[in-house]
Amino acid sequence: MSLGGAAALGASAGLRTFTPLCALALARYGPASRASRAAAALAFGELVADKLPRTPSRLQPPALAGRVASGAAAGGAVAGPAGACVGGAAALAASCAGAGARAALVRASGLPDPAIAVVEDALAITLAWRAAAAGAGAV
Repeated sequence: MSLGGAAALGASAGLRTFTPLCALALARYGPASRASRAAAALAFGELVADKLPRTPSRLQPPALAGRVASGAAAGGAVAGPAGACVGGAAALAASCAGAGARAALVRASGLPDPAIAVVEDALAITLAWRAAAAGAGAV
């Protein structure tokens, strides 16, 4: 897979930590595998937790480190060591850009934060799934 796929997976991790790992597990092992079910449970839990008002910012050090690690792992899985670097960097960039864009859209639209978060969910899932499906043979 190309470094572009690693970047897409990393960007997805910047928006939702477990989404690219779930997409990779599903693409590689199918929905019935233990790995896919565990990854899907983590990804779903994150989608729900993200909408809760007490969920801390993705930019706090533990959350940000997790996103960068997820992006690096996903990028590395599809494009080796260079992919890990690209995936981690893309996760960092997308974490910052996603947090800023989400806050700006909430202010500009007047919509509640969870409504904008659902759009962000869709973007993260689309990025991850398209990249994982394209590189399923490489994982």
